[in-house]
Amino acid sequence: MKAYAYSLTSVAILFAATTANAGGYIAPVVETVAPVEVIEAPLTWKGAYAGATVGYAFGGDDEVGYSRNDNIFYNSDTLELSGVNAGIRAGYRTQFTGRSRDWVIGAELGYEGGSIEDSFTDGAFEAESSINNVIALRVKTGVLNNAKDTLFYGILGVAQADFDYRIEGVDGATGFGIETMGETMTGYIVGLGVERKLNERLSVTGEWEYANFGKETLEADGFPYSTEMTPDFHNIKIGLNYQF
Repeated sequence: MKAYAYSLTSVAILFAATTANAGGYIAPVVETVAPVEVIEAPLTWKGAYAGATVGYAFGGDDEVGYSRNDNIFYNSDTLELSGVNAGIRAGYRTQFTGRSRDWVIGAELGYEGGSIEDSFTDGAFEAESSINNVIALRVKTGVLNNAKDTLFYGILGVAQADFDYRIEGVDGATGFGIETMGETMTGYIVGLGVERKLNERLSVTGEWEYANFGKETLEADGFPYSTEMTPDFHNIKIGLNYQF
C-alpha cells in the first residue's frame, strides 16, 4: 500500500514538471535603458565682459622741426615712438545670426599706459616725446567660425592720448625751447583682431591696431618759433577676457 502511494506521488510530480516545461525554455526578461544623449549648448558671445592686455608699440613717425613766423618748416629728424604697454578694458556685445554665419558687434572702453616714447639729438636739436596713457572707445564687429568658438573682427575707435613733448635748439643759432607736459590729443584707431574661447567664460585675444593723433602746433614762449606734434604708432597686443 505504501509502495503504491509512493508511486502515485512520483507520477504527480513528474506530470507537473513536464507540464511546466511544455512550452520550452523561457529566458528572463532584462529591461534595457536607452543612453541619455547630452547636447552641449553652443558658446555664446552676448553679454558684458572685462579684460586686460599687454602689447608692444612700434613704427611711430613724428617728424620734428620748427618754423619761424609761421613761414617755413625746417625738418630736423623723426621720433619713432615705440615701447611696451599694458591696459584694461570693459565692454558689451551682442550676437545675431546672418545668412551663413553668426555675427558679433559690441562697444569697448579701454585704458592703456606704458613706455611708448623716443628721443634724439642731431647736433642742432634735442627732442623727445612720450605717451603717458591712451583712453579709447572702440567698436568691434566680426564673424564667428562654424564652431562658434572663434571670432574674427575689425576695430574702429576714437582715442585721446596724454603726451609729454620737448624740443630744444642746441647749436646756438636757434636758441629756443618748447616743452609741454600732459598735452592731450584726440585721434582715431583702426585694427584687426581674433578672439578664441577657452571655455564659457574665458577667451584669449590677439590684435593689431594703428593709432593716429593728427597734428598739434606748439609755440615757443617769447620766440617766433613753433613746432608740430604728429604722433602715430602701431600696436600689437595679446589679452585675456572674462565674460560675465
